Amino acid sequence: IMATTYSDLKTDIQTWMQNTGTDFTNQLDTFINNTEQRLLREIDPEAFTFNVFSTLTSGNRFMNNPTDLLIIKNLLIQNGDDRIFLEMKTDEFIYEFWPDASQTGVPKFFANFDDDSTLIAPTPNSNFTVEMQYIARITTLSASNTTNWLTTYADDALLYGCLSEASIFTKNMEDYALYDKRYQEIVLGLNNQSRRRRRTDYEFPASPAGTDTLTGSQ
Repeated sequence: IMATTYSDLKTDIQTWMQNTGTDFTNQLDTFINNTEQRLLREIDPEAFTFNVFSTLTSGNRFMNNPTDLLIIKNLLIQNGDDRIFLEMKTDEFIYEFWPDASQTGVPKFFANFDDDSTLIAPTPNSNFTVEMQYIARITTLSASNTTNWLTTYADDALLYGCLSEASIFTKNMEDYALYDKRYQEIVLGLNNQSRRRRRTDYEFPASPAGTDTLTGSQ
């Protein structure tokens, strides 16, 4: 697969928009970054999913998150020969369920605390090995990072998203409507592709990406 590069994308935006003015060119990185962030919110490819191993520290109810964490999909601990999946709850539930953090036990629940840490309950009574499956932020495009997953596998969505952003900047709402419609069509196709990769059979596809197109279920 031939990947579009950061430089290619900047050139394409200027060519399609027929605009090489300084004010416009100075905003190219903003168009690209906004589109990358939009795609990260709207598509759900398996390529964004990673597994990482860490350790829960005995007596500490907080676990450090990976620096590129976006969404935790699941969390499990190794307790002897058992692998125990922790159930996701709210932090309010955690504090009510285990109000005294000094008391320890085998963890059962976790909650999002902030961008840097995850809250665990009960407070671990041992140094448990923990495995996290999570959705990661992609490394954004720049002069020092000229390609990423989007430039290789979703370069059309990336281009039309950038053209939509550029049309907003130039206040050309007719072009915006055209490019954004095309962007949304491509995103729909990417999410359908993700569902097809995740389905367990050919009759009932399902995915965290949303409602599938064949059955109307999740």
